[in-house]
Amino acid sequence: MIEMVRFENLNIETIDVEQGIRQTLDKKPLDELTASIKQHGILQPLVVEPSEEGRYKLQIGKRRMAAAKLAGLEKVPAIILDEPLESKESLAIRLVENLHREDLDPIDEAEAYSTLKEMGVKVSEIARRVGKERPYVSHSMRLLRLHPKVREAVRNRTIPREHALSLLRLELYQQVSLATEVMEKGLTMQVTRDRVRGLLGKELKWRLVPIRIEPAVYDRLVTIAPEGDVSKLLKQAVENLLQGIPQ
Repeated sequence: MIEMVRFENLNIETIDVEQGIRQTLDKKPLDELTASIKQHGILQPLVVEPSEEGRYKLQIGKRRMAAAKLAGLEKVPAIILDEPLESKESLAIRLVENLHREDLDPIDEAEAYSTLKEMGVKVSEIARRVGKERPYVSHSMRLLRLHPKVREAVRNRTIPREHALSLLRLELYQQVSLATEVMEKGLTMQVTRDRVRGLLGKELKWRLVPIRIEPAVYDRLVTIAPEGDVSKLLKQAVENLLQGIPQ
């Protein structure tokens, strides 16, 4: 397997932008991105390839590069290709190859998915190429919206991926606080979700109760369920049972 990239924080002055790469940028979105970078940093790395004399050539991320300069950043996170890029499709192929590595951490994985999407590859196609379910890929990319400290914890695997995903509903400062508690106390997934719900001030409306049904039994239930909805049938059966139980 090809070891195609490495991730580093590069001095922004060492990155050159070719004239042909997206020179016209809308001011309002650029201003909004600049404000976001000032507050949270760059959530998705640039893609660069080695040039000469310690310099790099920007391949993907012109808008983030421009916003980073406006935000006054000295260094930016970057995916550094191991050799010059022949085409975007060759990058897509190499990213997919990298995604099959077993040692890839969740944030590197999310960044690779996000880069493919930015290149115009649909999420469903990304999922097909890497052999994952579409929701898995979508959820992975959402990890890039976490507070930088939480992202680093996910990268180091000191907080599980699923726990981190549950924190996305919180404000950034709340993410850090609860992530610290998860790491220090080893909170379970259910407890973490309950804490998130409590911070949001939302009461629990339902609980998921997984059950296993043999295929033959399930097929029979489908024939009698309203509109073939077995879950609705089971819910009605439980409600009818509870109505006959003294309170």
